[in-house]
Amino acid sequence: MPRKTLAQQFEDIALTPLRLACKFSAEGIVRDLQKEGPSWTGTFANSYQIASSSKTTTGSKAAGAPQALKAPRLTADEIKFKPEIKYTITNTAPHKDYALDFKEGRFYPRVPKSSAKKPVIEGGTRPSTEHRRGQVSPGGGTATSTAELDWYNTYTGGGRMDKTVRIAVNQQFKGEL
Repeated sequence: MPRKTLAQQFEDIALTPLRLACKFSAEGIVRDLQKEGPSWTGTFANSYQIASSSKTTTGSKAAGAPQALKAPRLTADEIKFKPEIKYTITNTAPHKDYALDFKEGRFYPRVPKSSAKKPVIEGGTRPSTEHRRGQVSPGGGTATSTAELDWYNTYTGGGRMDKTVRIAVNQQFKGEL
């Protein structure tokens, strides 16, 4: 690997706050999604991935408590010459459309032996056999949900995601956005 010139080294140093702000924003968003989203066995929460245009990091997909996911390091060229989104955050779980409340499905009134998250709605009934995850009415049924209905749209559209990004940027630039 060729040695960096003094100008390239200076450029790397100058771009570090922006690079870190992007990195910490992406990691914070994944952490929030893991906390807010459903987590029966933990495989959904551990199936997030963060991708830049040159590299992707993927969660363990393992059952259990959510595990932190590190964003890949952005290159100087990705910071300078690409004025678009720096990272893409996705979930690779096969049931992601149900967990994100994008698709209706059939849910069964069973709780795994060890749930990765305490249910937010316990002991209710579901309105029919086809419904959205989290759609539980209070009552004597055995249905439960580990995240509120429409949790993802509430997070992305309700200002929480913007707040996470703003905090990460402010930490790097020591100012207020």
